[in-house]
Amino acid sequence: MSSASEGIGDAQDVLYRLVDQESGEVLLAAEDLLDYFTEEDPEPPETVTVTFVRAHQVDPARRKTERAELQVVDRQGRTIGTYFIGRASAAFRHEPGAPGADRPDLDYSFGYTCEYPRAGEIWRKWATRRPVERGEWARCPSDWHESWLHVVQTAWFESGREATRYETGGTAVIDGTGITTRDGFYCALGEAVNGPGGYFGSNLDAVFDCLRTMRRDDVAPFRLVWWNFSVSREALGSDFTERVLALFEECGVETELSPG
Repeated sequence: MSSASEGIGDAQDVLYRLVDQESGEVLLAAEDLLDYFTEEDPEPPETVTVTFVRAHQVDPARRKTERAELQVVDRQGRTIGTYFIGRASAAFRHEPGAPGADRPDLDYSFGYTCEYPRAGEIWRKWATRRPVERGEWARCPSDWHESWLHVVQTAWFESGREATRYETGGTAVIDGTGITTRDGFYCALGEAVNGPGGYFGSNLDAVFDCLRTMRRDDVAPFRLVWWNFSVSREALGSDFTERVLALFEECGVETELSPG
């Protein structure tokens, strides 16, 4: 029997593992995954076919499971993100295309896809090197922000951290010139409070939960400096920014707004 942390081949190449939750067995490990991170489908099919690219490990005796878990792993083989799949079954095995290749592509049937279309590309970046510079999310196109925030949130809780402030100073700074979407605002806020790749809510209810957790853990509220606030208000809408400020005021977060 193989566990999720043993015998997965070359961890430098593996990005995904399909694991049976009950036994911890690795059903397969692969370098990439196609057709799982997709646009939202208004009429999703009952089952979808995803392709595991260049499988490094395949257990021929376990072609299906009722409790599958998809793990995203970094270059050291550590799990950085998890998706509960439920039922998964092998559908088709592609023979290796290149002469001498020894890693087939495998089709599996899943019950659903992940509706964050850029998440796969972002996970690949994170697997190689987690964000270490401020503003990495802002250098992505604006239509990537939702997927980036999804990866941030998934990785944050996978690491065992709660929705609160961790080891940062009392002042958080965000710059409105890089914020063009509401998802981008939450990316900027998470980074300002908890550093690059940090999480501090993915909607206003979640931000409130983070602030409430701080109170529960007797963590002092931070002070927020919002540079170029007028740019944010123009991009995000005055109704949204006013609700943000009202929430901060309610939770004791002092805000300093710089118009430009």
